[in-house]
Amino acid sequence: MKIRFVFILLFTLLFTTSCKYHYGLTHNENHHQTQVVLDESNYRVVKYVEGDAYARYFLGIGGGASKRGIIARARENMLQKAGLIGKSRAVINETVELRVKNSLFITEVRYIVSGYIVEFFNPALDTPPVAEENIYAVPDRPRAPNIKTRGIQAGYAHSYTQLYSHEYTNHPGVGFTLGVKTEYSNPDLRFLFLESQLNLVYLNWNTDYRNRRYSSENSFGLELPVMAGLRLPLPFVNSVAWYLKTGPFLNLFNVDRKVYKLNNDTYDHETGILGTAGLKLGIGFQFGKHWQTEFGHRFNIGWGEYDHTHFTVSYLF
Repeated sequence: MKIRFVFILLFTLLFTTSCKYHYGLTHNENHHQTQVVLDESNYRVVKYVEGDAYARYFLGIGGGASKRGIIARARENMLQKAGLIGKSRAVINETVELRVKNSLFITEVRYIVSGYIVEFFNPALDTPPVAEENIYAVPDRPRAPNIKTRGIQAGYAHSYTQLYSHEYTNHPGVGFTLGVKTEYSNPDLRFLFLESQLNLVYLNWNTDYRNRRYSSENSFGLELPVMAGLRLPLPFVNSVAWYLKTGPFLNLFNVDRKVYKLNNDTYDHETGILGTAGLKLGIGFQFGKHWQTEFGHRFNIGWGEYDHTHFTVSYLF
């Protein structure tokens, strides 16, 4: 029970984490390694400039550069806007600001390097430089609203009973799954999505022991999976996409089981409610905006006889 609780808690934290924060650090130094002496009479502040650089991480992996590398790109961007070449200018009061956005599996890091540009002149000989227009980095883009898509699904469920001895033979019967689902996606995350489902699952099978009827079971269950998925359009076929999704589930079964006695004419009737949990995996295709086909499997923790393979067809509204 403790293992199930930790498993579900970890997935819940992973799916619901979303935050944004930033901090800034100011440097009063010249990064061109030039000794600068500021005297109120020999310089003017001509403008303020900003430069930025991004990196994205999937589950903390990726980004393409280290922290120093991202800051270096942001500083280079800022210096390109400073107009230092060919002029007696320097950057003062340089500030490095970090902004972080966390959403689902994606962490977006943005460094903004800013500074004031001063231009030097000879008060006795030169006209004071004219102030120029400030240059700012592009403001943070507003987060795109989430897209919610609902649908219904139905399909075949094939029981998979784990047999612990070669003397037992399992004969799965025809099962089914029927349910509703809600998909959450966001244009900013492009290929990623979350999905929750509520399904009615019917499983049934017979088990023989040494070629003699041993037991039969019929089980109805309510299944609640929460899954994360990756969906990619097929090359040259924009209307068809391939997807893969997985995540934890909870299930509540109404078990109806018959265990036959030696003479095969009478049996013990066992009924009850059984709760299970585990991991569900699905792979399939989406055709246009409305239709999906999926092939998948459900792995129960500790109750392998309620594993099942499924094939479903879904219609999205």
